[in-house]
Amino acid sequence: MSLFGRVKPLHLFGPSTLQQYITETLKWTHTHAKFPIVIQACPENAASTLEEWGNNELLSIPVKHRVPAFGFALTHTPRLRNVRKELISRHELTPSEILQLKTGRDVGRDSGEVLYAERICEQLKPGISYVFSGDTAPSAALSELANGADVLYHEATFLHELRKTAKSTGHTTAKQAGEFATKSMVDTLILGHLSSRYRDETVVLTEAAAHHANVHLADEGMKIRLAPGEKPRIRYLE
Repeated sequence: MSLFGRVKPLHLFGPSTLQQYITETLKWTHTHAKFPIVIQACPENAASTLEEWGNNELLSIPVKHRVPAFGFALTHTPRLRNVRKELISRHELTPSEILQLKTGRDVGRDSGEVLYAERICEQLKPGISYVFSGDTAPSAALSELANGADVLYHEATFLHELRKTAKSTGHTTAKQAGEFATKSMVDTLILGHLSSRYRDETVVLTEAAAHHANVHLADEGMKIRLAPGEKPRIRYLE
Protein backbone atom coordinates (compact mmCIF):
# COMPACT_ATOMS: atom_id res chain seq x y z
CA MET A 1 0.00 0.00 0.00
CA SER A 2 2.89 2.34 0.73
CA LEU A 3 4.39 1.56 -2.67
CA PHE A 4 1.09 2.51 -4.29
CA GLY A 5 1.12 5.84 -2.45
CA ARG A 6 -1.51 5.28 0.23
CA VAL A 7 -1.61 8.10 2.77
CA LYS A 8 -5.07 7.80 4.33
CA PRO A 9 -5.41 5.76 7.55
CA LEU A 10 -5.93 1.99 7.37
CA HIS A 11 -8.41 0.66 9.94
CA LEU A 12 -7.95 -2.93 11.10
CA PHE A 13 -10.34 -4.88 13.30
CA GLY A 14 -9.66 -8.18 15.04
CA PRO A 15 -8.73 -9.91 18.31
CA SER A 16 -6.96 -8.09 21.14
CA THR A 17 -3.63 -9.63 20.07
CA LEU A 18 -3.79 -7.96 16.64
CA GLN A 19 -2.00 -4.81 17.83
CA GLN A 20 1.03 -6.80 19.00
CA TYR A 21 1.00 -9.01 15.90
CA ILE A 22 1.02 -6.07 13.48
CA THR A 23 3.56 -4.07 15.49
CA GLU A 24 6.01 -6.97 15.75
CA THR A 25 5.56 -7.96 12.10
CA LEU A 26 6.34 -4.44 10.90
CA LYS A 27 9.27 -4.21 13.30
CA TRP A 28 11.01 -7.46 12.36
CA THR A 29 10.44 -7.05 8.62
CA HIS A 30 11.68 -3.44 8.73
CA THR A 31 8.46 -2.31 7.09
CA HIS A 32 7.70 1.40 7.38
CA ALA A 33 4.14 2.27 6.43
CA LYS A 34 3.66 5.76 5.04
CA PHE A 35 0.12 5.92 6.39
CA PRO A 36 -1.44 5.63 9.87
CA ILE A 37 -2.56 2.15 10.95
CA VAL A 38 -5.51 2.26 13.34
CA ILE A 39 -6.13 -1.06 15.11
CA GLN A 40 -9.33 -1.73 17.04
CA ALA A 41 -10.00 -4.85 19.09
CA CYS A 42 -13.40 -6.51 18.65
CA PRO A 43 -15.26 -7.33 21.88
CA GLU A 44 -14.82 -11.05 22.49
CA ASN A 45 -18.09 -11.68 24.34
CA ALA A 46 -20.79 -9.85 22.40
CA ALA A 47 -21.85 -8.36 19.10
CA SER A 48 -20.59 -4.84 18.58
CA THR A 49 -20.90 -1.94 16.15
CA LEU A 50 -17.38 -1.08 15.02
CA GLU A 51 -18.04 1.78 12.60
CA GLU A 52 -20.98 3.79 11.27
CA TRP A 53 -20.91 6.18 8.32
CA GLY A 54 -23.87 7.45 6.35
CA ASN A 55 -26.34 4.61 5.92
CA ASN A 56 -23.64 2.01 6.51
CA GLU A 57 -22.66 -0.01 9.57
CA LEU A 58 -19.88 -2.50 10.29
CA LEU A 59 -20.57 -5.03 13.04
CA SER A 60 -18.55 -7.84 14.58
CA ILE A 61 -19.50 -10.92 16.56
CA PRO A 62 -17.36 -13.63 18.18
CA VAL A 63 -17.63 -17.01 16.45
CA LYS A 64 -16.63 -20.54 17.51
CA HIS A 65 -13.01 -21.52 16.91
CA ARG A 66 -9.96 -22.72 18.83
CA VAL A 67 -8.61 -19.17 19.07
CA PRO A 68 -10.50 -15.86 19.21
CA ALA A 69 -12.18 -15.36 15.84
CA PHE A 70 -14.88 -13.08 14.51
CA GLY A 71 -17.62 -12.74 11.97
CA PHE A 72 -18.41 -9.39 10.42
CA ALA A 73 -21.51 -7.85 8.85
CA LEU A 74 -21.49 -4.86 6.54
CA THR A 75 -24.98 -3.42 6.23
CA HIS A 76 -26.43 -0.58 4.19
CA THR A 77 -29.79 0.68 5.45
CA PRO A 78 -31.40 3.56 3.49
CA ARG A 79 -33.11 5.93 5.91
CA LEU A 80 -34.34 8.69 3.57
CA ARG A 81 -37.11 8.32 0.99
CA ASN A 82 -37.04 9.93 -2.44
CA VAL A 83 -39.75 12.55 -3.02
CA ARG A 84 -41.70 11.98 -6.24
CA LYS A 85 -40.33 14.63 -8.59
CA GLU A 86 -43.67 15.48 -10.20
CA LEU A 87 -45.17 16.28 -6.79
CA ILE A 88 -42.51 18.81 -5.79
CA SER A 89 -43.84 21.49 -8.15
CA ARG A 90 -47.47 20.39 -7.86
CA HIS A 91 -47.46 20.99 -4.10
CA GLU A 92 -44.85 23.78 -4.25
CA LEU A 93 -42.77 22.00 -1.63
CA THR A 94 -40.22 24.05 0.29
CA PRO A 95 -36.74 22.65 1.07
CA SER A 96 -37.66 22.14 4.74
CA GLU A 97 -40.86 20.29 3.76
CA ILE A 98 -38.92 18.05 1.38
CA LEU A 99 -36.42 17.17 4.10
CA GLN A 100 -39.21 16.38 6.57
CA LEU A 101 -41.04 14.19 4.06
CA LYS A 102 -37.84 12.33 3.15
CA THR A 103 -37.51 11.25 6.79
CA GLY A 104 -41.02 9.75 6.62
CA ARG A 105 -42.76 12.48 8.63
CA ASP A 106 -46.00 14.07 7.40
CA VAL A 107 -46.10 17.84 6.84
CA GLY A 108 -48.87 19.99 8.27
CA ARG A 109 -49.39 23.43 6.70
CA ASP A 110 -50.91 26.56 8.23
CA SER A 111 -53.81 26.24 5.78
CA GLY A 112 -54.76 22.93 7.40
CA GLU A 113 -53.49 20.90 4.48
CA VAL A 114 -51.58 17.74 5.37
CA LEU A 115 -48.96 16.29 3.05
CA TYR A 116 -48.57 12.59 3.77
CA ALA A 117 -45.09 11.16 3.34
CA GLU A 118 -46.49 7.83 2.15
CA ARG A 119 -48.19 9.59 -0.77
CA ILE A 120 -45.52 12.16 -1.60
CA CYS A 121 -42.49 9.88 -1.35
CA GLU A 122 -41.44 6.67 -3.02
CA GLN A 123 -41.10 3.51 -0.97
CA LEU A 124 -37.98 3.29 1.14
CA LYS A 125 -35.36 1.23 -0.69
CA PRO A 126 -34.48 -2.13 0.87
CA GLY A 127 -31.20 -2.54 2.67
CA ILE A 128 -28.12 -4.60 1.81
CA SER A 129 -26.28 -7.03 4.05
CA TYR A 130 -22.97 -8.83 3.47
CA VAL A 131 -21.74 -11.20 6.20
CA PHE A 132 -18.27 -12.70 6.40
CA SER A 133 -16.79 -15.18 8.84
CA GLY A 134 -13.31 -16.58 9.03
CA ASP A 135 -12.62 -19.95 10.66
CA THR A 136 -15.60 -21.12 12.69
CA ALA A 137 -17.69 -24.07 13.72
CA PRO A 138 -21.46 -23.57 13.20
CA SER A 139 -22.34 -20.56 15.35
CA ALA A 140 -25.78 -19.55 16.60
CA ALA A 141 -24.55 -16.00 17.15
CA LEU A 142 -23.35 -15.77 13.55
CA SER A 143 -26.69 -17.14 12.34
CA GLU A 144 -28.46 -14.28 14.08
CA LEU A 145 -26.09 -11.76 12.50
CA ALA A 146 -26.53 -13.34 9.06
CA ASN A 147 -30.32 -13.59 9.24
CA GLY A 148 -31.72 -12.50 5.88
CA ALA A 149 -28.31 -11.48 4.48
CA ASP A 150 -27.92 -10.96 0.75
CA VAL A 151 -24.52 -12.65 0.74
CA LEU A 152 -22.81 -14.85 3.31
CA TYR A 153 -19.19 -15.94 3.03
CA HIS A 154 -18.75 -19.03 5.20
CA GLU A 155 -16.00 -21.56 5.56
CA ALA A 156 -16.52 -25.19 4.47
CA THR A 157 -13.25 -26.85 5.41
CA PHE A 158 -14.42 -30.47 5.21
CA LEU A 159 -17.00 -32.72 3.65
CA HIS A 160 -19.54 -34.01 6.15
CA GLU A 161 -17.91 -37.44 6.33
CA LEU A 162 -15.19 -35.67 8.37
CA ARG A 163 -17.62 -33.90 10.70
CA LYS A 164 -15.84 -35.25 13.79
CA THR A 165 -12.59 -33.72 12.58
CA ALA A 166 -14.41 -30.48 11.82
CA LYS A 167 -15.85 -30.37 15.32
CA SER A 168 -12.53 -31.07 17.04
CA THR A 169 -10.71 -28.40 15.02
CA GLY A 170 -13.39 -25.71 15.17
CA HIS A 171 -14.43 -25.88 11.53
CA THR A 172 -17.58 -26.44 9.45
CA THR A 173 -18.54 -29.03 6.86
CA ALA A 174 -20.03 -28.16 3.49
CA LYS A 175 -23.34 -29.70 4.51
CA GLN A 176 -23.41 -27.67 7.72
CA ALA A 177 -22.62 -24.48 5.80
CA GLY A 178 -25.49 -25.15 3.40
CA GLU A 179 -27.90 -25.88 6.24
CA PHE A 180 -26.66 -22.81 8.10
CA ALA A 181 -27.36 -20.54 5.12
CA THR A 182 -30.85 -21.96 4.64
CA LYS A 183 -31.70 -21.62 8.33
CA SER A 184 -30.42 -18.03 8.26
CA MET A 185 -32.49 -17.29 5.12
CA VAL A 186 -29.41 -16.13 3.23
CA ASP A 187 -29.81 -15.42 -0.49
CA THR A 188 -26.31 -16.25 -1.76
CA LEU A 189 -23.78 -18.49 -0.02
CA ILE A 190 -20.08 -18.24 -0.86
CA LEU A 191 -17.86 -21.09 0.36
CA GLY A 192 -14.19 -20.68 1.20
CA HIS A 193 -11.36 -22.07 3.35
CA LEU A 194 -11.59 -25.50 1.73
CA SER A 195 -9.15 -28.20 2.78
CA SER A 196 -6.34 -28.74 0.26
CA ARG A 197 -7.20 -32.45 0.28
CA TYR A 198 -10.05 -31.69 -2.13
CA ARG A 199 -8.30 -31.30 -5.46
CA ASP A 200 -11.72 -31.35 -7.11
CA GLU A 201 -13.45 -28.62 -5.14
CA THR A 202 -16.76 -29.22 -6.85
CA VAL A 203 -17.41 -32.06 -4.37
CA VAL A 204 -17.64 -29.41 -1.64
CA LEU A 205 -19.96 -27.28 -3.77
CA THR A 206 -22.18 -30.27 -4.54
CA GLU A 207 -22.56 -31.21 -0.89
CA ALA A 208 -23.51 -27.69 0.18
CA ALA A 209 -25.82 -27.20 -2.83
CA ALA A 210 -27.93 -30.13 -1.65
CA HIS A 211 -28.91 -27.98 1.35
CA HIS A 212 -29.01 -24.45 -0.09
CA ALA A 213 -30.32 -23.27 -3.43
CA ASN A 214 -27.70 -20.65 -4.33
CA VAL A 215 -24.11 -21.66 -3.54
CA HIS A 216 -20.80 -20.62 -5.12
CA LEU A 217 -17.15 -21.35 -4.42
CA ALA A 218 -15.00 -18.35 -3.56
CA ASP A 219 -12.52 -17.79 -6.37
CA GLU A 220 -9.84 -15.32 -7.34
CA GLY A 221 -11.30 -12.49 -9.36
CA MET A 222 -14.85 -13.06 -8.08
CA LYS A 223 -16.80 -9.81 -7.97
CA ILE A 224 -20.21 -9.58 -6.31
CA ARG A 225 -22.47 -6.62 -7.03
CA LEU A 226 -24.93 -5.66 -4.31
CA ALA A 227 -27.54 -2.97 -4.89
CA PRO A 228 -30.77 -2.09 -3.03
CA GLY A 229 -33.69 -4.11 -4.35
CA GLU A 230 -31.55 -6.28 -6.64
CA LYS A 231 -30.42 -9.88 -6.40
CA PRO A 232 -26.65 -10.28 -5.86
CA ARG A 233 -24.85 -10.59 -9.17
CA ILE A 234 -21.57 -12.48 -9.52
CA ARG A 235 -19.01 -12.06 -12.27
CA TYR A 236 -15.29 -12.73 -12.58
CA LEU A 237 -12.58 -10.25 -13.43
CA GLU A 238 -10.51 -11.17 -16.46
